Amino acid sequence: MKILKYGYFGEDESHRIFLANYLKQLIIYIGKLNDLIFDFDEVFTYKFKGRNKTDVDKLFTEAVQEGFIDYQQDVFFVGRDLDTFHSNEFKDKITFMQSQLRDDFKDKTFLMIPVQCIEHWLWYMKIKIENPTLTKNESLESKPNREAKIALYRSAKVSNKISIPIVEEYSKLLDFDHLLSRSDSFRVFHNRVKDFVMKLE
Repeated sequence: MKILKYGYFGEDESHRIFLANYLKQLIIYIGKLNDLIFDFDEVFTYKFKGRNKTDVDKLFTEAVQEGFIDYQQDVFFVGRDLDTFHSNEFKDKITFMQSQLRDDFKDKTFLMIPVQCIEHWLWYMKIKIENPTLTKNESLESKPNREAKIALYRSAKVSNKISIPIVEEYSKLLDFDHLLSRSDSFRVFHNRVKDFVMKLE
């Protein structure tokens, strides 16, 4: 059994919750059930908190370095919304953020950057759960953040008390194949994490 201690730095609780549930389900999805555990470094994460994407952009390299060096983490995840749907901006953001990392951290740091916002990934799951036989391949990520949040929370602005249980609900029911077929940004994130895990001894 291999235990990977992971650090996380991101802009809000929705990203952290999605990540935790994603990692649990990933182990099952790729068949590493008896081989691997992701262990969340809670102490570190609640020390390093971003309030918004500007904070994440400003502080993520420092957070990554402290996570690996001072907290002896094995892997690190950075979460922030892109807040746009242009594919070139997504690629540019990933490339730029990767270029800011130390070379020895790049292969074990994973950028979770949903096109538009994390609610879009959850919105795909909501639609799939409510309409399991639906085959229409509609891109939700061209729709504004406000629309995604209303679809999930019934309001564009809600408290954590309302949003967290909903994020928990839908992120615990991930359909990997469905998300991979719908969201380029999820596919980029997932494929990097999966490739890393599959190479572990």
